[in-house]
Amino acid sequence: MLDAMTGTPISFFKGSGQRYRSVLERRDGVQVELVGGGYNQVGGPARRIPHDLAHFIVEDEMQLDFGLWGVLAAGGLFAPTNTRVIAGRQPPHAARKARAVVERAGDRLGQAGVVVRAVADLALAARHRDVAAFADATGVRWTLPSVTPERLAAACRRLQDTGVRWDTLAPDETIDVVWRQAPS
Repeated sequence: MLDAMTGTPISFFKGSGQRYRSVLERRDGVQVELVGGGYNQVGGPARRIPHDLAHFIVEDEMQLDFGLWGVLAAGGLFAPTNTRVIAGRQPPHAARKARAVVERAGDRLGQAGVVVRAVADLALAARHRDVAAFADATGVRWTLPSVTPERLAAACRRLQDTGVRWDTLAPDETIDVVWRQAPS
């Protein structure tokens, strides 16, 4: 287990087909698995990235605390078909805490999904610095005031670079990342 200053490790495992999985190790030692199969196109011929990895990159670059990974790191869980505890001892009242974390995130979970899609689409269209197109894609409700051309370009480049890296992985190889600390 990592200490509070280090962050929350996540490993994205490439499968042999469309499926992939990710494993997050929370600060309390609990390991949570998320199985996925959806991808985002991010540029180049057939350049794609696992949707959950796209969430990680965009949420990290845009500093979204209550998107998918912030919620999971803080102890939230989603429907049993999406996330499950695979190791570690859950603390007392873990199910109640998991629901409370998801409820606290509220609309910000939906916002994260909209933002991820918008940034991936801009990466695919090679419009990395187009804040106006980002605002049009996300709408008034989901626009982030902190989005700058530089931050948007960094997210788009990171999506594309990680897509290249993902394509070179063999089945069962991983991309390992660290989520910054979950909000209290």
